[in-house]
Amino acid sequence: MKNSTTKTILAVIFVIICTLSKVSAQVLPTTPGVSLFCNGSDLTLPAAPAGEDWIVKYSATQTTTPNTGVTLVSGNKIAAADLNTGYYYLSSKSTTAGACESELQEIPVYVLKPLVVDFTPANFCLESPLAQVGSVTNPDATNIPNLAYQWYIVDGTNEMAISGATSKDYTPSAPATVGTKKHRLKVGYVIGGKNYCAQVADHDITVTAKPTKPTITPGTIIGTATAVTF
Repeated sequence: MKNSTTKTILAVIFVIICTLSKVSAQVLPTTPGVSLFCNGSDLTLPAAPAGEDWIVKYSATQTTTPNTGVTLVSGNKIAAADLNTGYYYLSSKSTTAGACESELQEIPVYVLKPLVVDFTPANFCLESPLAQVGSVTNPDATNIPNLAYQWYIVDGTNEMAISGATSKDYTPSAPATVGTKKHRLKVGYVIGGKNYCAQVADHDITVTAKPTKPTITPGTIIGTATAVTF
């Protein structure tokens, strides 16, 4: 009975160790030597040495025996549609018949999911600015919780950063400038102190001038008290 219990405990410990090992072998944004890619980007390798071809294989977790072959475009490019988070293994082989394949070089890759960015434009009166409230969905929040924000005023193809407007929400200073201007909220991932894969949202915001002070003479007001004679 004791021997059976011991075997059961050892089996459970083995499963836990294997599970932890598998998790730790997955590529993270902090994995040493990792290459970061925005979703939709190609991975382009240097040209293979003269007379040789690149051979690339893929594995979702770290391994010494990758078996998923990757088709290269133009001999040295992994197309965006085929690029995934995981480990790519690169080797070379001479085009000469009977040549041997080189040892594998491991290339950890992390593909950043696109942020979803928007804000609700709030038009306002010149002297009473309203908050422009941003909305950001981070699909990679578990691995990359930190984001960078910057608001801009956009004129054609030029964008001018608004000083101090580095939060999800932005309230213009009073008094603002009358007119309609395009505003932009730009948000990116923060990894190792650098910003990556920014997404933007643009909306026009209209600032209205304060109306002129009304002028009403007492004689034009209807419903006032009428003088009577006693």
